[in-house]
Amino acid sequence: MEDSFDRPTATPLLVGRWLAELMKVAAGLVDAYRPGAGVSARTREQLVLAVTEVNGCRWSAWVHASWLEFLGQRDPEEFLEPLFVYARSCAEEGRPLDTTVLEATYPPAMVRSVRAVVAHAELGNLVGNTADGTLERLLGRRPSAPVVALQDAAVVGLALPFVAPMAATALVMRTLTDLAPRLPAAQFVAGDHDDDAPNLVAHLLVEAAPTYLGHTLVRTGLLLSPVPLAVAVRMEGRSATLRVGRRRVSVSNGVSRDALVVLEGGTEPLLRVVASSIVRDVRTGRPLRR
Repeated sequence: MEDSFDRPTATPLLVGRWLAELMKVAAGLVDAYRPGAGVSARTREQLVLAVTEVNGCRWSAWVHASWLEFLGQRDPEEFLEPLFVYARSCAEEGRPLDTTVLEATYPPAMVRSVRAVVAHAELGNLVGNTADGTLERLLGRRPSAPVVALQDAAVVGLALPFVAPMAATALVMRTLTDLAPRLPAAQFVAGDHDDDAPNLVAHLLVEAAPTYLGHTLVRTGLLLSPVPLAVAVRMEGRSATLRVGRRRVSVSNGVSRDALVVLEGGTEPLLRVVASSIVRDVRTGRPLRR
């Protein structure tokens, strides 16, 4: 019988190669899971998914897609795109690649975290694919190869204590995400004049709300709060207030009296978020918000 299973699995060469890489930058993996260090949680999960997309590991895809959905999916900024290109290239080559180009652009701690996350993702993919390959042998869809099958079973058994907690965490995140309230469409609340129309900042806040309220726990806590939280934003001579609570999201012109904080700045950051949101809507075929 011809073996048609073409996904990379755990061989001594591949495991040794990625384990050696992970040991070199082990501190980067700790930083990737520590707030304010290395790469952000969203970037970490997107790096893992970039590797997983190449290797075709369905287990890693489910786990880390669950994590990313819990965190709130957000398109990567253009500044971060080379990191995802690097992750995909490593997966395609099956080995750690040179990071000289990345080191010229990004801080050393970030590059170290990227290397560690990629190596960790590769090892997870190898274990997941090996588990699938073992299942295929048991179902008679692959050649028996008893010695290889025993090696694969040993790899899966050794990895299970490390994989199980991550899978359990992903299951909890998936459950919380499914139970969390959906984000309602933001409504514009006019001021004292009936002919008030939303200004530029109000429009930007309406479009950016799904991104900033994407995190499951943040969205749930704010939407279910009995006392609405109001945050005002002032940009280039215009201002607006975003209010979230009692299962509603509303925006009004100006700085509301009940605004907890007033954020000052230019419109460029909000414009980038809105542009990213629009691109995502177009890619997924969703209608643009009005």
